[in-house]
Amino acid sequence: MDLLTLSRLQFGMTAFYHFLFVPLTLGLAFMIAILKTIYLKNKDERLDKLAMFLMKLFAINFAVGVATGLTMEFEFGTNWFEYSKFVGDIFGAPLAIEGLMAFFLESTFIGLFLFGKDRVSDKMHTFAAWMVALGSTLSALWILIANSWMQTPAGYKIVETEQGVKAVLTDFFEAVINHTTIFRFLHCVNAGYIVGGFFVMGIMAYYILRNKHTDIAKVGLKFALVFTALVSLLQIIFGDIHGYQVTHGQPLKMAMMEGKWESEKGASLDLFGVINQEKHETKIILKVPYLLSILSYHDPNAEFKGIKDLVKEYQQIAKEAEAKIPVLQQKLQQLENSNANKEEIEKVKSELAMAKANAKAYNITFEDLPSVALVFTTFHLMVYLGFYFVFITLFGLWLLKRGKLFESKAYLWLLVLSIPLPWVATEFGWIATEVGRQPWIVQGVMLTKDAVSFHVGATNVLFSFIFFLTIYTLIFIVFLYAMIKAIKKGISPDDQMKIGRVEPSTPVGNITAFSKTDNRI
Repeated sequence: MDLLTLSRLQFGMTAFYHFLFVPLTLGLAFMIAILKTIYLKNKDERLDKLAMFLMKLFAINFAVGVATGLTMEFEFGTNWFEYSKFVGDIFGAPLAIEGLMAFFLESTFIGLFLFGKDRVSDKMHTFAAWMVALGSTLSALWILIANSWMQTPAGYKIVETEQGVKAVLTDFFEAVINHTTIFRFLHCVNAGYIVGGFFVMGIMAYYILRNKHTDIAKVGLKFALVFTALVSLLQIIFGDIHGYQVTHGQPLKMAMMEGKWESEKGASLDLFGVINQEKHETKIILKVPYLLSILSYHDPNAEFKGIKDLVKEYQQIAKEAEAKIPVLQQKLQQLENSNANKEEIEKVKSELAMAKANAKAYNITFEDLPSVALVFTTFHLMVYLGFYFVFITLFGLWLLKRGKLFESKAYLWLLVLSIPLPWVATEFGWIATEVGRQPWIVQGVMLTKDAVSFHVGATNVLFSFIFFLTIYTLIFIVFLYAMIKAIKKGISPDDQMKIGRVEPSTPVGNITAFSKTDNRI
């Protein structure tokens, strides 16, 4: 395996492990905040105890998520030096804001929520829950802003400096709120809500089956079922909108997701197929006529561009950019000789740098494409799981309406066994998204093969890959052990953190040294 392959594997592995913890953080935080808000209104102690229990599980997940995520930021410098040098002025800003704004907000209010019970008012405790949810959401937002810029870059220009070619920011808000960020954000965050929903449903179903904490479990299951059914239905809408955006902003990615090698008018939606990348063809097993054109262009007769035509189109863009280079070089020389104003010279320099970047980035061949079978398969499995989530939750609502939800052991066991499935769907979605945007690390501007740290030997990357794989696997095992132990222990009668509390002492005569209500630190 060469340096590029190993660097991809290492980053993919660390991202895979880290992404196991991100969705649950998003889902649990939002659900806890809603539970606390309902409790604030009706004072149902069951909701309060459930929220405290879920926050303990959230804290375990949060701690491991932080540990696994830190490595990825260092990898941008160690394994992807050329990329960091090229986009550091842009890419570093959202990562820094995510840490300073979101991470500290989230971590601060986790402490207040867990250790501030009975020390702050119910309103402040609820406020802390919402701040944790806000921090989690903002963290996802800034990471997705950075990712969206790589997928569809905006608000920038390319300049040549003494350190080499760099992308520099020209419009912060255009770079942040580009035309794909909001759709990617809604789709990703809502997926986290589904993960959290199925996680809570599965745990509550487990308690009911074991006849443990049944009062709280029944309330929790009912709440989680309604919540998860809603977000599962929303995901179909968000997924459709996001797919429409990908079709128009990243047509090659969508062509690989759909396994379309040839352009097709009135394109069919291929539900099952076998990809043959060597022959550049897909053997269709089951398809729905016209549906892909309807979803992608809202026109049953619209043409859906295939992989072959898109590769030719990008090669033509590269040729046109290559042809611009001598023209811009000549224009630049004329401006410099005529002592033109600095602003005009810088503009031409930027156009020249962009032409050079496009000429290199768009000059791709079929050998540069990733595994189309991997993109096609993971995308389709993600979609099928999404519809499964809708079906299973709507069926649960039907059982709830008939009054048979808590008595249906088969359905309760199905919920328990379904806990991992939303994680599987999110990982499939991540693979389809990130592998599908290859061969670019920045769409149309920089190829992934040009972004690695060429000064780092393949042996070093292989060693660090094996080392991190071992460490991350051990961390994941510890995480599973801690979560399973906490779930088996269950919801204690007084479910709150005991650290820092002063317990009542033994009475001496008519005097008690410390009152039970005196819990101040």
